[in-house]
Amino acid sequence: MASSYSSESNAGTPSQNSGGGSEQHPLHITDQRKRKRMISNRESARRSRMRKQKHLDDLKAQLSHLTAENGRLTTAVQATVQIYFAVEAENSVLRAQVAELSHRLESLNEIISIVNSRSFLPEEDIFIGDRGVSMMNNGPWSESNRLVTQPPVASADILMY
Repeated sequence: MASSYSSESNAGTPSQNSGGGSEQHPLHITDQRKRKRMISNRESARRSRMRKQKHLDDLKAQLSHLTAENGRLTTAVQATVQIYFAVEAENSVLRAQVAELSHRLESLNEIISIVNSRSFLPEEDIFIGDRGVSMMNNGPWSESNRLVTQPPVASADILMY
């Protein structure tokens, strides 16, 4: 049986030679290879599109995650900044109080050193009261009160801010 190489009906079937074995026509083999290559290329392109789409989806998910994380971090930073400003304001008040109390303590120490270093004349008296120290006649340091052996004690109001 001899077959025609130009026939379209035999394009997909093997042709027979005189030896009885099956052999394909060279055009038919190239056509088949082209089809296989085309199918392989289409499948490769499809896989490539799928990889690109998966990569794009992964990037979108990562963007969403990072955007949410950025929002959480921004909120945390804002809260920390507010706490920082509150603590800074409180520190400023405390520094002012320390300065005032240090000044008061320094003044009281000066007064105590003056009181301890002076020899009092009978007509002078020192009165330590709620508003500080003043020189007075006939006060707690008068002649009648000179027998008191305890040193004067500053009132708690003097030390309060």
